[in-house]
Order: sequence, then C-alpha cells, then structure tokens
Amino acid sequence: MSGLIRTTVAVDPDLDLRDLDPLLDDPGIQVLDILEGESWGAEELGDSDVLLIASTGHGEVPLRLIAKAVRERPERPIVVACIGPPNGLVRRVFESGADDIVLLADSTERGADTFFALQKAVARRSGAHSSPAEPEGKLVCILGPKGGTGKTLTSVNLGVALADAGQRVTIVDLDLQFGDVGLALGLAPERTIYDLATSGGELDTDKVGAFMMEHPSGAQALLAPARPDQASTITVEFLKELYSSLRTMNDFVIVDTPPAFTPEVIASVDAASFVCMVGMLDAPSLKNTKLGLETLELMNYPRERTQVLLNRADATVGLSRDDVVGVLGRNPDILVPSQRDIVRSVNAGQPITLSAKRSEPAKAFRMLADRYIAASSPVQPSSNGRKGRRLLRRS
Repeated sequence: MSGLIRTTVAVDPDLDLRDLDPLLDDPGIQVLDILEGESWGAEELGDSDVLLIASTGHGEVPLRLIAKAVRERPERPIVVACIGPPNGLVRRVFESGADDIVLLADSTERGADTFFALQKAVARRSGAHSSPAEPEGKLVCILGPKGGTGKTLTSVNLGVALADAGQRVTIVDLDLQFGDVGLALGLAPERTIYDLATSGGELDTDKVGAFMMEHPSGAQALLAPARPDQASTITVEFLKELYSSLRTMNDFVIVDTPPAFTPEVIASVDAASFVCMVGMLDAPSLKNTKLGLETLELMNYPRERTQVLLNRADATVGLSRDDVVGVLGRNPDILVPSQRDIVRSVNAGQPITLSAKRSEPAKAFRMLADRYIAASSPVQPSSNGRKGRRLLRRS
C-alpha cells in the first residue's frame, strides 16, 4: 500500500491534545477530522481509510470508543495508539474489535510507528499484505508468553538444523534486554542489533551482513544489545526495514522473542510467514500458551501457519496428552523430550542438533525444520519427468 492514509482520530478525553502532534507527525498520515470524547456518529467518520483511537492507556474509555466504532462502521479498520503504558490493555483492545495497537510510551518515532500501524490495518482489511511483494525468504517468529519455556533453545536449534539442511539462515535475538542467543550459540557479542540500529543510513544487504555473527554451522546471528538500556533504540520501523533486508539475504529468518506481546513482537508476528508457539508440560505454561494462541487469533493470524512445540513433553508431572489437548484446544505439532544433553548443550554453547545429532531432542528440532522447508517449497518435478512429492507453499 502506498500514498496517504486518510485518518479520522477519536481522542480519549483524558488525553492532552498536544500529545497528538508527535503521534501524527508522519507525511503519510492525512488527518480528516479529530473527534473528542464519545459524542459522535457514523457520519462523522466520513470517508477516512482508518479510525485511530488515541488514548492514555488508562481506564475503559478506549474500549468504549472501539465498541462504538464497531457498531457505527464495522467495515472501518481501527487502530489504538497508547501514549502511556497500556496497563493490561493489549488483549482487551483486540477482544473489543481493534485491528492493531501501537504502544508509544517509550518511542522516539511516534509518527512513523503510528503510520506503520495504520498501514498494516488498512492492508489487512483489504486482504493485501503490508508490503507489495513478499521477499523470497520466510520469517519464523518464535513465541512463548511465559519465560523459561525454551524459546531461545528452539530458535537456535531450529536455525542450526535449517543451516545443516543447506538453507541460508539468520537468527535475530529480539529479546532486546536479556537475549541469550549468543550464549546458546557460543558466540561473543562483538556486534549487535544495537550497533546496526545506531550506525545510520539505509539497511542494505551489505551493511546488514557486516553486523552478523557467524556460527560454525553456517547460520548467522544478529545478537541482542549488550546492555538492557540499549533496547529502546530498536524501533518498529527499524525492524520493518531490517526484516525486509534479511529476507532478501536468507531462505529463513528466525526471530527469538521476549515473553510478551510488545510492539516489536506484534510487528514481528505481522511480518511472519510462520509462528512457532513454544510451551512446556506444566499448568502455568499451558495456560499462557493457550492465551498466546488466542491472542494470535484475535490478531487474525492464520491458524494453519502456527506450529505448537511442547518442551519437556515426556515429563512426569501428572498431565496427560488429553490434558494438553483439553487446555490448548489442539494437539502439539512437535514434542521435545526432556534430556540432560539439552542442559549440557546450552551450558557449552553448542546446539544439541550438532552436539548430539542422534538424540531425540535433535530429531524433534530437525522435524520442525523439515516442516518449514516443506511448507516453503513448490512442487518440484523429479528427474524422470514425473512430479515429485506435493509440498505446501504459502500463498
């Protein structure tokens, strides 16, 4: 999608109107009208492409504004912009019918972040992808709403398994404050995503490649910042440009995320070809995994492009396979058993897909890699002229 996005803005009465200036400071946003409070009707939404609800992030007002907008003009995309901390608002915003949310409390590029969110919402409603043509490489977003479930373990072993299968792979550590991809791969953080973000200029492939760390398997990694205070430098707009470059350079981009639906994670999900939801065989993790899957559904992410990986799947904790299906509403796609070799491999900085190739966990991660390779490949003719096996391809 290109050109101006015609926007009507509905404003939370608790919001200072002066806060709208940086929020809308992008040349791609054309404001048709600003509606204060809740006393407006369908006719006042005019011919705008999208409704932007600007909120402080407190109270019930943004939820009432969403409900009103859905009643008045259900076909109109809705984006919520929170100037302050969301205070648990994210899930409720999606449940109320909004298409997207942009959290601006710590952003220094509010106008650009808002424009990106508006652009995504309009593209989704029109059935288009947010970019005119998807790059060749596939982006796999590794999610897990609860910490400690094995997202990083999954990310690095999936990346190494794909590289071992001859794929060009980059692993991006998006756990910007406490990322451990470098540790899990045995790589020192000589260059990080923070260094790339602060280097200035456009993110062409040569430049992005210069900030990569290479693993002996052939996989490359873009590591998390060395210090937590550097995390705020990584903006949604930067990630959008970064992912575009990485997907032209790779067959697969693996994104390891923090245990929360932050703006950066939401943008990564929106860009993802596939999502892998990681959970563990315990009640708190299964509950959060279920909430994560429900959040993906509220974001309209296709269920068929979501894999569920269950770590420590053979643990004796009083939960059966039926219990897991009962909580999640679906069977896990990949079961990774619990073995001491996993802990040893992490401590040694050697992914188990290389250090113990014949182990059951290594086989599980290779199975996940094989699924993504198959889902990304077209039907190939065999050498004798007959069609080869039928492989899935994302349309």
